[in-house]
Amino acid sequence: MADYQEFRKKSRQRRMKKRILAGCVVVLALGVVGSSIWLAVSGLGLVHKNENSAQLPDNSDAAVESATPGDIPDAATSKNLQLQAVTENTNWNTVAYTERTLDYTVLGQNDGTTAMDYRLAGQPACGRIEISYYNGVTFMGDSLTQGLELYTTGLPNASYCAYKGIGPNAVVNGATCKRLDGTQEIPLEALAAMAPEAIYVLFGTNTLTNASEATQQSFLAYYDQMIDLIKQTRPGIKIYMQSITPVRPGVAAEKPGLNNVRLQRINDELAALALRKDCYFVNLWEPLADAEGNLREEYAAGDGIHMNPMGYAAWVEYLRTHTAYTPGALYELGSGSYYIPA
Repeated sequence: MADYQEFRKKSRQRRMKKRILAGCVVVLALGVVGSSIWLAVSGLGLVHKNENSAQLPDNSDAAVESATPGDIPDAATSKNLQLQAVTENTNWNTVAYTERTLDYTVLGQNDGTTAMDYRLAGQPACGRIEISYYNGVTFMGDSLTQGLELYTTGLPNASYCAYKGIGPNAVVNGATCKRLDGTQEIPLEALAAMAPEAIYVLFGTNTLTNASEATQQSFLAYYDQMIDLIKQTRPGIKIYMQSITPVRPGVAAEKPGLNNVRLQRINDELAALALRKDCYFVNLWEPLADAEGNLREEYAAGDGIHMNPMGYAAWVEYLRTHTAYTPGALYELGSGSYYIPA
């Protein structure tokens, strides 16, 4: 009997040891799982903190300057944050055309002139529009513009408010002007009757023949007023302001105001005006000037100011590839990129 009691006692001791051992294993396992969960939660907290730090204000440079040394991220972190800011901007990720706007700030210089370079404001190349588009367009200007009407290499089927020897002051003052066919008319009244959707404007070589600063300022002031009057006469019209064209080198000897350096400076002012007035600017120097900035010899008429038929052909070709994209107009297939106008 004593042996049986001893056997049962030892059996209970063995079972107790097994239970204690199993309990220790369970406790250890729970400890491991709990540690894993804590580390995971802590890791998520760190990620959340980093995501919050990526929400930088627009002026991130100012934020860095005002931070304490310990707050400034290292180079790798900064690069990652910049990359995140770029990739989160999905404006580029679109099938639709991006609308071209004329939302620019035109800076001035201490002497009151513009800081604009006219070449930067030029209407970009577009698809080659069918020449029939210009049948519904009006061209306003002086005898240079009359050449577009006169030559078959120009645009004889377009509409014209073009008059020999005038400047923008004639348009602003409502002067009576003579067309190529001898018809007398007031330019803005003629424009209203034509009712075009777009107008191309070019003035300068008649007004700027002397080098007077006062003459230049008067020309620009009248040009400004003329653009406003065109908009009042034909609300919603697309206005293409064309740069004053280059001349041959010998012209300035007789007409000192028409030297190409000065004309380019005035084109800077016209380009700035076009941006302020929400007009398109057409840089005619690109197709018509040679490497020295003079009117190409092969395009020049005898007086070095006007152009021959070859020059008008180059002018028209440039217009056809530098007119803002126009819905409904016909374009030659495969002729280039397209821009939706403002």
